[in-house]
Amino acid sequence: MRVMVVLTACALPLAAQKTHDICNSCHGEHVADFRKHKHFQTGLSCDTCHGESEQHRNANGAVAPDRVSPPDQLPELCGGCHADQLKEYRTSKHARLVAERSKTRSAQCATCHGNHGPRGSKQIVMGCQRCHAQLSSSHPAVADTGTCLTCHNRHTLLTAAGRR
Repeated sequence: MRVMVVLTACALPLAAQKTHDICNSCHGEHVADFRKHKHFQTGLSCDTCHGESEQHRNANGAVAPDRVSPPDQLPELCGGCHADQLKEYRTSKHARLVAERSKTRSAQCATCHGNHGPRGSKQIVMGCQRCHAQLSSSHPAVADTGTCLTCHNRHTLLTAAGRR
């Protein structure tokens, strides 16, 4: 009887496991970050963005996942669920640079929101400062509040006065 229970437990198909549980064996840090993300809390899993990636799993990582979106494709991927935010983002200078695959790196969804886990306001400001160091370090609102988002819209980056 005891042997039968062990065999049954070992015979559970991988399909019955949540994708993030399967990914955890090799990508533990990413999965730990993802478990803190709102997307995880709403029931999304790794396969939502990366596809089923069955060949990746069966090849022990020797084959790339089905989908790893480069920066210029992230807005469309995220916009599949976040259409309103994508519409706003498309009006920004950042979106234009990303869409043009400009040599000048520009912010896209993961720059502020993170790839797997959420980013805090300090990390977001650090991301802004990579390109806007002089502007953000000398700006009084950033010095007082510690964030650019006090004045700038999250996705268009326009201020209430319509400036960037």
